[in-house]
Amino acid sequence: MRIKIPLHISGFWVPHVTNNPLTTGSLGAGITLEPPVEAEIKKDALKDEVLVNSSVLKHDIVNVVKRIVGADRVYAEITSPSHLGEGLGFSAALSIVIAASALSNLGKPLTLNRVGVIAHEAEVSLMTGLGDVVAELRGGGLVVRLKPGAPGVSELDVVPVRDSISIIPCIIRREMTTPQMLRDYWSSIKEAGERAFRKFIAEPTFDRFLELSVEFSRAVFMSKETEEKLRETLHKHLSSGGVITYFIKKGTLVVISDKPDEELMSVLRRSFSRVLGVFKLTHEGASIKI
Repeated sequence: MRIKIPLHISGFWVPHVTNNPLTTGSLGAGITLEPPVEAEIKKDALKDEVLVNSSVLKHDIVNVVKRIVGADRVYAEITSPSHLGEGLGFSAALSIVIAASALSNLGKPLTLNRVGVIAHEAEVSLMTGLGDVVAELRGGGLVVRLKPGAPGVSELDVVPVRDSISIIPCIIRREMTTPQMLRDYWSSIKEAGERAFRKFIAEPTFDRFLELSVEFSRAVFMSKETEEKLRETLHKHLSSGGVITYFIKKGTLVVISDKPDEELMSVLRRSFSRVLGVFKLTHEGASIKI
């Protein structure tokens, strides 16, 4: 069985936590990206192991998914252009893969929504994500979460986007886990997220999404000093139109470009600790092929 799952970056969001994982989630908007996370699941493998880019994964998400499903083992080989803590929704993709493997090993019926509900519950229980699973299952380029919750409970919409856009994520400071982010920034995320979401719903366009992602970033993650340094670093490319805009999610700078030439990439590589690559918006959601 092979699985493909887009990555996902939220520009702004409003956390919504209840005593039920199915109704816990978030409002907000984010972009789905390729290249995707890809995985091969081997139903009859005797190992209980998850490999990510050939390395054994040690993470609570594996045992949490196994407990939810009632499985004693999972086996998956995953290749991913992103890793945990980088702000690209990899933990959600990981949860989807592990949920599919657990169901497959038990011989249980498997649908995208059923896999998604398990993955969402695991994410919520660990607070590693509140909306990435539903966005990655759906895909669409710019996905709007109109109602929080798991697949089947949440309500989503998609805003058309132009295909020329490139997204260049760069690690600019120590990677931050989602539980740490939610703990440290909860109040500012909720306040800024509600403000951005209201404005976006009144004018749901891709350009407005970018504007509000920058506003949200300034309110939560991007200090004036950091923004001044970024503006100085990217000044030439901002003035030439090579860089449309940028915002920060957790410790990741998200650069939006219409034409990411080698000069821009060279500036980013010199200026930041790690450039994760050049991603494109994808309209494809998660897919499972047997």
